[in-house]
Amino acid sequence: MRTIFLDFETYYSAEYSLRRMTPVEYVLDHRFECIGCAVKEELDGEAYWVDGEDLPLFFADLDPADTILVTHNALFDMCIVEWRYDFTPRLMVDTLGIARATLGHKLKSLSLANVAMALELGVKGGTVQKVIGMCAAAIKQAGLYDEYIAYAINDVELCAGIYKKLVKSRLFPTSELVVMDMVLRCGIQPQMRVDQCVLTEHLALVRVNKAQLLSQVSQTREELMSNEKFAIALASLGVDPPRKISLTTGKETWAFAKTDPDFIELESHENPQVQALVAARLGYKSTLEETRTEKFLSIARLHWLGAEQELMPMPLRYSGAHTHRLSGDWGMNVQNMPRGGALRSALIAPPCHVILAADASQIEARIVAWLCDQHDLVKQFEDGEDVYSTFASKVFKKPVNKKDNPAERFIGKTAILGLGYGLGWVKFQKTIMMQSAAQTGTRIVLSDEEAQNVVGTYRSGFAAVPKMWNMLDDHITIMAAKLADFSIGPCQFRKGYIALPNGLRLNYLDLDSSDDGWTYTYGGKTKKLYGGSLLENIVQALARIIVMDAGVRLRAKFAQYGIQLALQVHDELVYVVPTELANTCKQIALEEMSRRPAWAPSLPLAAEAGWGKTYADAK
Repeated sequence: MRTIFLDFETYYSAEYSLRRMTPVEYVLDHRFECIGCAVKEELDGEAYWVDGEDLPLFFADLDPADTILVTHNALFDMCIVEWRYDFTPRLMVDTLGIARATLGHKLKSLSLANVAMALELGVKGGTVQKVIGMCAAAIKQAGLYDEYIAYAINDVELCAGIYKKLVKSRLFPTSELVVMDMVLRCGIQPQMRVDQCVLTEHLALVRVNKAQLLSQVSQTREELMSNEKFAIALASLGVDPPRKISLTTGKETWAFAKTDPDFIELESHENPQVQALVAARLGYKSTLEETRTEKFLSIARLHWLGAEQELMPMPLRYSGAHTHRLSGDWGMNVQNMPRGGALRSALIAPPCHVILAADASQIEARIVAWLCDQHDLVKQFEDGEDVYSTFASKVFKKPVNKKDNPAERFIGKTAILGLGYGLGWVKFQKTIMMQSAAQTGTRIVLSDEEAQNVVGTYRSGFAAVPKMWNMLDDHITIMAAKLADFSIGPCQFRKGYIALPNGLRLNYLDLDSSDDGWTYTYGGKTKKLYGGSLLENIVQALARIIVMDAGVRLRAKFAQYGIQLALQVHDELVYVVPTELANTCKQIALEEMSRRPAWAPSLPLAAEAGWGKTYADAK
């Protein structure tokens, strides 16, 4: 297998650049010009330059079945390879994703320059800044071409150096390269089509609703810009205003900046009034739903270089979260399309195909019970009980079932899925109020006493869970003292990090304690840490491993049918499959999603799956 490192250099300008466009819009644009590419074959090979006009022949001479391509930001570079040169390597590798998984806790930026500097590999040049707005001919005419080539060759050497430092040294597990390739292809080899009529109608409705909602925002500019008054306005809508630790004062403050992740999430809150309030605060002219629908439509209308029209890439960011879960990319956030929403309905399968979605049932709650040795809850999962109804029956002291008691069961479901990480009764009360209408058709408002009763019943009935919180509180102290050398389940605690069973790590840099508890830094941001949140990190990381390992096995089993992953959302794997194979693939997916990992043979897993012509129909 040949490993080839690439660094493309393309034309860009102030108006035409990745700062203003998604990679798919950029690469398929009529202005696209690949000036050339720096190439390095194997780690010990000498880097060389291939002019843009010679790249078709370069790729034609490669054997795709025997080629691994490595770039820094493969979610862009591999689009060029796939769409412009019709070349599909055996494996796609992204040193940006590798750096995110291994150095994301240390670095604010994972650019090639920053990663290379952190690994002491050398300095990235700045020649590219001299050629903005210049095509290949203009660069040559300006006498900058040789300098430009040297700049690109240095970049590809840095990319290879990152790979050598992080992969060959085993800081990044090689088994994850298959996962990375699988994730990259969701964006680079789109399988879903788009119903533009659905999107167009939805966009018109969103704009009308936005105008109505913004007219209902009664706050003045002064009230919107006052942190305290804005917090009160959010609270009045049932939202717990996000907070953060100030990097300046070290004290807790409101997280209302446009760069604060928890605040940004409110842009896509399920309550449109919250969206409108946040939009008004930020001064945006459009809500997130509006801009995202516009982006979907823009991409659907692109000319796909001879391929079928209306393709929709599903760009995913490998190790996008601290727990190594994926996140959305290209500003599309395809992991956050509301169920029952127009975006899911607009995603359709090509002719003679359907969309299959397989979901790991209650996986986090199952791992919590198993990891905490809550044996009775583990057995309920093992026996296939309706654990939500069983718990709700204890809370309400009466038989509860899904058909006759939807409200009570919803409360039980929310408790089982949400209380394992130390959620207090106030937040639980707000969660029930915010989510109940969408899921039950009725807005449920618990009194303080009722909310306290649910939380208390959970903690007393599943006492091993809060016991684990306390144990992990102690373990944080040991980790901070750099004395850690113990394990919980398959997780090995070390100095400042937890080793996961797939070889990745949960990193906790600069652990520090104060009157408000423990904090750590991740990507330059300060985060809180306590027993419940540490359990959440561990559980979510393990759930990610289980789901993506199932994806790897399904990749092998579906290969005979030419089927590959189309999208991954939290604990769900999504495929586009031939209609005649829908039931066969469904059964295979259920089997693999329910398979227990070797490191957890006593962990009961289950899955559910469905298929349909649209993504909305599949789930």
